[in-house]
Amino acid sequence: MVKRFLHYLSPALWSSTLSVYGSGKLWREVGQQAARSRWAEVSAAIAFLWLLGLLGLSFVMLHGEQGAMLPPGALALAHGIQTMLGIVDTSPTTAPGLWELGLVGLGAWFCLVAGTQKLVQLVAAITGTSPTPLARWRDRLLPWGITLLGLGVAGLVFSLVGSTPDASASASRWNALIWLGRWLLAVAIGAAGLALVYRLTPQRWLPGLGLWPGVRVVLVLGLGILGLRHWGLSWLTRQEIAYDLLLVLGLNLGTLYGLILLVPVGAQINLSILRHRGAAHRPWSRPIPIRPPPSFDSFKIKRRD
Repeated sequence: MVKRFLHYLSPALWSSTLSVYGSGKLWREVGQQAARSRWAEVSAAIAFLWLLGLLGLSFVMLHGEQGAMLPPGALALAHGIQTMLGIVDTSPTTAPGLWELGLVGLGAWFCLVAGTQKLVQLVAAITGTSPTPLARWRDRLLPWGITLLGLGVAGLVFSLVGSTPDASASASRWNALIWLGRWLLAVAIGAAGLALVYRLTPQRWLPGLGLWPGVRVVLVLGLGILGLRHWGLSWLTRQEIAYDLLLVLGLNLGTLYGLILLVPVGAQINLSILRHRGAAHRPWSRPIPIRPPPSFDSFKIKRRD
């Protein structure tokens, strides 16, 4: 165990891994696949469907908080969606009935599942594996399960990082370590959920297909997008702009679109590294050794005398 841990910390492995990610051939292949499969248009459709679903989900959760006890993760997810969409927190005068909340929640659920189905089809098309009869039934139920998985992961992440510590708590080193540990745990939960999506999405699993090369790229670029969002929100709060809520909503939607677009990027990186097996231990430009074709003599039929 210790030797394996030290192996992953070796500078040679990190330098070879960075050389793989920094290869122009890898990113050209990702760009060609993105243009061929129209990732930008499909990601925009997924963002629109998820936006409708999140609007309905936040409506149901925020009104359900008034009359029913919800789990802490669900409450954190509801308030996180409310903040992301720029909804003003106001106490409603008349709460809708259970039938109205049920219809809105059902419509929001179908919007989320429809967006997830498009994302599953987009990632599954990258591997290009032929489906089996069992896989056809699995593909019908997979978007429902991944939607539940995504909501569960989002609830855990928002419950871990949704609450902002106050100034007195931030001054303590112990509270700062707790806050850092919560962030690391949230990142680990998000990475595990994304790896599970990559594992379940292919219609038939390809031998040797990795999970973590794409997950690492999505995590690094996703944290960069979230950092830019945090900087943009802090800049907007310091400015006196008339349409600040509209700009905040546009910034959050752009963040959602960017995070959705990163999911097929990670899947394509996993497949590209599989095609160039052993790229983490040799330069990307070095070709893979190809076996010579069988000789003509191997096809001769031996006659018996």
